[in-house]
Parts: sequence; structure tokens; C-alpha cells
Amino acid sequence: MKDSKQLYANIREKIKGIRIFDTHEHLIQEKERTSKRIDLFETILAHYASSDLVSSGMTQEELDTVRDPRLPIEKRWEIFKPYWERIQNTGYARALNIAFRDLYSVNELNDDSYLKIISHMEKANKPGVYRWILKEKSCVDISILDSLSAPLEEVDREFFAPVKRFDDFVMAKERTDFEALAKRCGRPIHSFSDLVNALELEFEKASKMIVGVKIGLAYLRNLRFEKVSEKEAEEVFVNIFNREFFRREVSNAKVKRTPDGLSLGETKPFQDFMVHKIIQLAARKGLPVQIHTGIQEGNENIITNSKPTHLINIFREYKEARFDIFHGSYPYIGELAVLAKNFPNVYIDMCWLHIISPHGARQALAEWLDTVPWNKIFGFGGDYIFAEGVYGHSVIAKENISRVLAEKVEEGSLTEKQAVTLAQKLLKDNAHALFFPEKQK
Repeated sequence: MKDSKQLYANIREKIKGIRIFDTHEHLIQEKERTSKRIDLFETILAHYASSDLVSSGMTQEELDTVRDPRLPIEKRWEIFKPYWERIQNTGYARALNIAFRDLYSVNELNDDSYLKIISHMEKANKPGVYRWILKEKSCVDISILDSLSAPLEEVDREFFAPVKRFDDFVMAKERTDFEALAKRCGRPIHSFSDLVNALELEFEKASKMIVGVKIGLAYLRNLRFEKVSEKEAEEVFVNIFNREFFRREVSNAKVKRTPDGLSLGETKPFQDFMVHKIIQLAARKGLPVQIHTGIQEGNENIITNSKPTHLINIFREYKEARFDIFHGSYPYIGELAVLAKNFPNVYIDMCWLHIISPHGARQALAEWLDTVPWNKIFGFGGDYIFAEGVYGHSVIAKENISRVLAEKVEEGSLTEKQAVTLAQKLLKDNAHALFFPEKQK
């Protein structure tokens, strides 16, 4: 019997070259990245590490200064350095250091290396950088893209398969929101039926270009979407238009008066109805629904809004729909295990999880493999805005999966051959089967 270290090393080496189906990214298009000079701090502090810096004590003013590419890099480094040292223990920092090491030949970000990293990043920032980082280094075949900027028509299909959010239809709370929707959709919205028709037409148009739908509302409200009648939702719509209070806005020395919107609580029946409608449309088109659960990016969020058990009524009603539940619902990994075990239409997605807590991701995967059919677990989604993060995250993910599978072999649950086959399922085949069932061989 091989010792534990040797077993892990063998499995890790075999898993190293497995191609990845990446379930979730926010990457900008390569042409957008390469169209301007890249800045180290503006790039790596777009998210994640910035939240840990704030958690460690950095003020928002300091963070804004460090992110500002117009300021001298030496000044920004001096502000950044003491807080960077405080977060070296976190998964967010670890992913960055791995990327610096393997992509830019610098062991860590410190006084002696930060200018070298900047130089290497600038030299690499040219057409072909995504092929190098994503396909060659990260072994990513395709990434499901939840774009924060690029229209669907401009998504580079060599690297990405897009999903779309319809949150603006859900979260409308004042008349100007409907006016903006009407302008974007190219049709007037004077009634609730006008709004629903606009959603259906927008969905039909988008469905020809997307592979799924994304719901990210846990940042704004809890995930309990009640079953409400069309009449209840329409009453909210009418109340928004009947609102007589006005908000004063000062712009270019002029005072504008715009309708003051309803509160989140007042519009909840409307929101709930629209979410149900979106899920119905996705189910009709056979499109998976990706839902953010668990930890939210940034600081001072309301974590209990994102409990996956809020979604039980949705899972029970829409048996024909398929739900890709994000981030392992961390820290509610046990709740998600039970949901995926009980509901055939619920899948576990480990996107983001390996850097939220590398140890927690291993614990979760070990529990899920004891609980949930293996075909329902997706092992990797980078969930980054910049490509270097995807690479660092992919390294941690493969290490985590290798360790967990090696432990399963050591305890006798799997053979070494079965472990490597299962890694292929977790990293690629399972998600591919959900999003591209027609392409299954």
C-alpha cells in the first residue's frame, strides 16, 4: 500500500492535465483587457483580495488610493504592503501568489518583486494572453460567462459560453426603472402585461445566444420567492406608477424631480412573481438556472439572505427545471448536501469555493461524495474578473480534489483508477452534460 504522500502525488500528477469545464466567470473580453495598459492593483484588487484587505483594517479611502492607476506606484505599494501581509493566510492571497509564481516567475508579491510583476504583466498583456493563461496554463476548455460588461453578441465563443441575468425586470421599484426597460426593449411599457410581454420577448431573443440563466439576487434580498398571483404582482406595478412622492436630484446645478420608488418589502410580491416567470421561461427552453447562494463578495453583507433552503419551494414546484447552486452554499454546505441528495433537479457547484476556504472546500467535497450522486457535483468555477485569478484558483482546486480523492482511496472507498476517473467527471464531464447535453458523446 502506498503511503499517503505518495498516493496524493500520484493522483495529483494524473489530475494535473485534466481539461476543465469552468462553470462560472466574470472575465472581461480579451480585447477590452489588451486595449489599455494593465495596472497591477487595479487588476488584482477588483474583488476578493480587496475584501480581505478591508476586513483586516484597510479603509475604503486607502483601498481607493491603492486602486488608482494615476497615482505613483511606490506610494500605493506602501499603503498596500502592511495589509497584504495580514491576509497571506487566506485563499484569496494564496491564489494570487500562485499566479505570480507560475505565470510571472516571481515567488511572492513583496518589496523586491512588485515592480517585476508589473513589468511581466505589461509584457504579457497583448492578444493571445487569454489563450496562454486560460487554455494553456489553466487547462480550461470553456468558461460559462456571467459578463458584467460585454453584450451577448460580443462574447468570444472561443473562450466563453454566456448566461444572462434578467434582474432589471425583477428589481424594478420606480417608474424610471420601467422607462429604462422600455427604452432598452424598444417597446412602451404601460401595463403589467406589457412588462411580462417585454420579458418574454427579451428572453426569446437571448435564448438563442445563452446556455443558462443567472439569478444573483442574494446580494439584494433573501432567496425565498413566494408563489404569488399575477393580480398581486400587478397591484405592485400599478402602485409604482401611482406613486406621488418625488425625490429631488441635483445635476449640473439643476434640480430634477423623479418619482420615489417603493421599498424592497413593498415590491416583494412583484419580485417573486417575476422570478417564477423567469424560471418558467428557462425550463421551457431547457436552460439551466444558476443561483448565487452562500457568502457574498464584499463586506458587511447579510449572509442569511443566501441560505439555499430558502429555495425549497422553487425546487419542489419546477421539477422540469435544473438548478446549478453556486459556491457550495458556503457556509451552508450541509444544507446543500441534503437538497442535492433529495432533489433530482439540484446540482452542487464549487465555483469560488476553493479560494473562499481551501480547507472548507475539501471538507465539503468529502462530505458531498459520501452523500450526493457524483454526477451532480461540479468541481470548478473560477469566478474571477481577471484571468490570473482563474489560473491560481484552478491550481488550488486540483490540489483540493486530489487530496480528497486520495483520502477516499486510502480509506478504501475508491480505487486509484476510480479516483482519477471521478476527477474527470468533477472537473469537466458533469457540467458539460448539464450545459451541453446535445454534445455528449
